[in-house]
Amino acid sequence: MGISRKKIYEEIADLIMQDIKDGVLNPGDQLPSITRMAEHYQVSSASIREALNTLSVMDVIEVKHGQGSYIKERMPLGFEHEFQIITRKDIENLLDLRKIIEVGCVELACSHADEEDLGRMQDALGKMRTAVMNNELGEQADYEFHMAIAQSTGNQMLVDLLGDVSEKMLETMKETRRIWLYEEKKSIQKIFDEHQAIYRAIAEKDSGNATGAMMRHLEEVATVLLKQHK
Repeated sequence: MGISRKKIYEEIADLIMQDIKDGVLNPGDQLPSITRMAEHYQVSSASIREALNTLSVMDVIEVKHGQGSYIKERMPLGFEHEFQIITRKDIENLLDLRKIIEVGCVELACSHADEEDLGRMQDALGKMRTAVMNNELGEQADYEFHMAIAQSTGNQMLVDLLGDVSEKMLETMKETRRIWLYEEKKSIQKIFDEHQAIYRAIAEKDSGNATGAMMRHLEEVATVLLKQHK
């Protein structure tokens, strides 16, 4: 079968993901060799490698050197069905909670953050910048940045509240970055820039810009995730 739309490797990745959704490929299955896939799709081996790299970054497949490529045992949120871990209602509830807590946190951070707090935020931003350079998702650094903001408020209850939903926060951060990376509607660089804008507003003690930047960021996250969970 020939491939003509989009970039070739994106089309190949789409076809593989559709096979996962349709149950043609299941968690744990090994994909055919690059040579066989290139022959099947009538494309170059380089295009197959790009498609596999994209799916690997999205955490859909695992490439085992010397063994081949395998469908992950645990699928990302957007591809889960009966084994789905987080439901649409979970996502809605989590994002509502994050908006209420984190917009308040960033406002408090503007008046409470000291040099040590700002240093923690900068450290997290540094890790996010490294993730951008390495074409990685960087969800752990994302989480650390948001927690650093909560810690800077000096209110342990706010820190504990975010800590209580840390697992779901990390999973939704990872899923958002996967979707943005694959669909190319936003780049990982753009996500980094959004966080940097939040940091600058806190450092400048500009609560208006800080709360606005945080709300815009969380609303975009909500739009992306809920679109995948209709």
